[in-house]
This record gives sequence, C-alpha cells and structure tokens, in this order.
Amino acid sequence: MPALPSLKSAVLILPGTVLLLAGCGRKDRVEVMDSRAPFTNEPAPKLGLSTAQRYAANDAQSMLRWTTPEGWNFLPATEFRHLNFDFGPSREGEAYLTLLPVNGGGGVLDNLNRWRKQMDQPPLTESELAALPTKTVFGRPVPCLDITGTFTGGSGPMMAASTPKPGYRMLGAIFEAPGFLFTLKLTGPEALVAAHAARFDAFAQSLGVAGTPATGQ
Repeated sequence: MPALPSLKSAVLILPGTVLLLAGCGRKDRVEVMDSRAPFTNEPAPKLGLSTAQRYAANDAQSMLRWTTPEGWNFLPATEFRHLNFDFGPSREGEAYLTLLPVNGGGGVLDNLNRWRKQMDQPPLTESELAALPTKTVFGRPVPCLDITGTFTGGSGPMMAASTPKPGYRMLGAIFEAPGFLFTLKLTGPEALVAAHAARFDAFAQSLGVAGTPATGQ
C-alpha cells in the first residue's frame, strides 16, 4: 500500500503558497464575514489541526476501495476515524479504519497494547505479538486481537477514557505501510460483535487501492 501522495503534496504545496502570498507586499487585512448553516449530518469544524490531519480523511477515502458490510452505517470521518461506521439496534457497535503517521502514532505493538489497556488487559511482549493470529489485509498477513472485557477506550490516541462498558468485545488489526500505520478496529457488546465478526473479516478483506480490481470476493 503506497503512502498517500496527495497528502504529501498538500503538506508541501501549502507552505509554498503562504510564502508566495507573503512576498506580495500587501499588508491589508481582509476579514471574511460570510457564513452558512451546516449541512445535514455535517461534522462540526475542528480547529488547530495540522494540514496532514485536515486532508487525511479525504485522502484515505479517495485512495481506498472497500465494501461496506450489510447493516453498517457509514458515518462522517473524524480526525482518528478515516473510514467510520456504527451498527446494531442502538448503533452501539463501532468499526473504523485509521491512518496514523508512523512517527507520531507509535508502532504496531504500542497500538495493540493501547487497545488491550482499553479492555483492562495486560500488555503483550514482542514474542506474544509474533504469536498472534493473523488476517489477510491488502494481501498480507496482519496481526489481530480478539479480546473481551470492560471497555474504557476513547476514539483516538489522545482521547480520554470513556465510561466503563462491561461485557464488551474488541476485534482489531494493525499493519505498517510506507509512512503510515493502518489500524482496523471493531468494538461493541459481546453478542453484537459475535454477530458482526464475519462482516468485519469481509470488510478487512475487501480493502484495496482505489482503481485496482477486487480479489477473493
């Protein structure tokens, strides 16, 4: 899976644009007062994000292909959920794909252990990581978690713990690609996750690069 070229281009082009504008010699301040009401289901704007964070969702969605499982609701992307879904009678199940910068989001073991901590489980060692079962994602074996416990996790590496939710199950898979860490995660009540585990596998197997033929479907 290649690193996201359009994301890199945005990071490189925008600083050059700022320098070009700064060299024009204009000191006038222009204040834009136009506004509009938000669209239906439009997520609230996020302030203080980096260029990479602002473009990540669009890049992920434009450069990937996937099949949304039956019964999953496609949601607006967020800073840490670039493909985002919920499911279940009360939409209490969650599934999402995230792209994290390799240098800023930790490695495979770091993130797996963060997830285990969210389920009140002890951390894995390197040898235990190597012994984990795998799933095929993007045509490669990827280490996977399947754990139950009391879920206290937030929605991203910097999010605080949420209200404890006993009787939860988590499925997860993580792998590195050039420049990015791909994470796939599903959480929900044990019975609901059991009903959607095969759909999570199918979703993982459906992932690919946009514009390439699907395989094994």
